[in-house]
Amino acid sequence: MKRLYEIDRSILEKRLNDIQAMKILVVHRQKNTVNVIQSVLSEKNPVVLQTESGLDGLLTSRIEHFDLIICGTDLPVVTGFELVRSVRTNSVNRHTPVIFLSDKIDDKAQHLSNALGAEAVLSMEDVSHKLPAIVKERVKIAQSEHLN
Repeated sequence: MKRLYEIDRSILEKRLNDIQAMKILVVHRQKNTVNVIQSVLSEKNPVVLQTESGLDGLLTSRIEHFDLIICGTDLPVVTGFELVRSVRTNSVNRHTPVIFLSDKIDDKAQHLSNALGAEAVLSMEDVSHKLPAIVKERVKIAQSEHLN
């Protein structure tokens, strides 16, 4: 029998998740891209950590949990696709939603992102108007599916 002051744990966890800021790893060479992402997602008050190379992003993603990973496809040392493939196999972020950023979205980029379970591949021009909707619709759904 539940006491009046006992709180259902799932309700409490959901409320805490709603209150906490979204923690995002952005792996991209251009600081301007990070600024755009922070600006576009400002209503979510994101905590954004940036790395400029795929290798740094990979090392960071293996030791620290993120709510979302956004990475470029063409990164120095380790490509974005290689980074995500490694994260999916051996990382605390194996179930973390991923969004790829690419200068040019071709069939190969689309195929690789689908194979790696990415939420989306966006061109740099699409970030401002498509990223908020993708985060709102797909990222929260992916997080709740992982919790269940």
